[in-house]
Amino acid sequence: MRSLAIGVLFIVSIFVAGPAQPQLVVILDWLPNPNHVPLYFAQEMGFFRAEGLSVSLQAPTAFDPSDPAKLAAAGRADMAITTPINLIVIRAQNVPLTALGSLIQKPLGGLLALKERGIRTLKDLKGRKIGYSLEPEEPVLWTAMLETAGLKPGDYQLINVGFDTLPALLTGQVDAIGAFRNVEKIVVEIQERKETVFFAMEEHGIPDHPQLVFIANETIVQQKSELLKKFLRAVARAVALTLQEPDRAFALFLKANPDLHREADLNRKFFDATLALFVGAPCHNQLDKWEKLQSFLFERKLIERASELTLLVTVNLLPPECGI
Repeated sequence: MRSLAIGVLFIVSIFVAGPAQPQLVVILDWLPNPNHVPLYFAQEMGFFRAEGLSVSLQAPTAFDPSDPAKLAAAGRADMAITTPINLIVIRAQNVPLTALGSLIQKPLGGLLALKERGIRTLKDLKGRKIGYSLEPEEPVLWTAMLETAGLKPGDYQLINVGFDTLPALLTGQVDAIGAFRNVEKIVVEIQERKETVFFAMEEHGIPDHPQLVFIANETIVQQKSELLKKFLRAVARAVALTLQEPDRAFALFLKANPDLHREADLNRKFFDATLALFVGAPCHNQLDKWEKLQSFLFERKLIERASELTLLVTVNLLPPECGI
């Protein structure tokens, strides 16, 4: 009787546990936020599981923008999410990281100012103070943008205010800040009820490029290429359904991140402002955009050398809908 019971338990365990699914660890670029809705939607809908994958989405433990890339480079994660600018800078330092696909298709950044301060165009920032948080990238970007308005260094003042950019703007410490159109702009308009003016970087001298991309160590790309293909296939499926059913996608994102329920309405506005920028993800195979961005960063001396494009970006893992 006891042996029969053991046999039954053994059979049940086979059907319950099943074969172990491949595990992929993905480090987010920041805490979970509406930029990541398609990933959590894919998780909650079982799209990763349908591809035979077990995917762990993890926030970085240190909130340094370069930290996720460092973890991927060290092999402590299979993938990470970062910006193309950050990837290009790191790759130029001979770190073997490669972009696999995209999550958000256009830049989110730019300069944010308040209309009540008499600012309508970039030229109005002459003689003003501009706050930023990240060096050396932001000074390079904002200087290039202001050049398109005929302003040169000395016509304005760049001030590193750390991560307190919004308080610095609202208290008058600075007249404009580096900001995201889908976050700080909305916070000021909704919570502070102030009219803003936003100067999008891609409209003022910065080459157009994806905001967020998936990156991996070259060794991981070689060893887990089939798993990474499945991951991107699931992301493509989730992005398509997110665009079709945004309410459902956002609801499942909140379910996966219950701490965000406290500010659900505000997070929904962030998501709505981002939704159209998911269109086309994870396809990032417009390689001319990567070339132009890298050339810009080289010309601006943010990198000392350009990386070979085939090492910087791979399109071989993208799903068929990308037209590869």
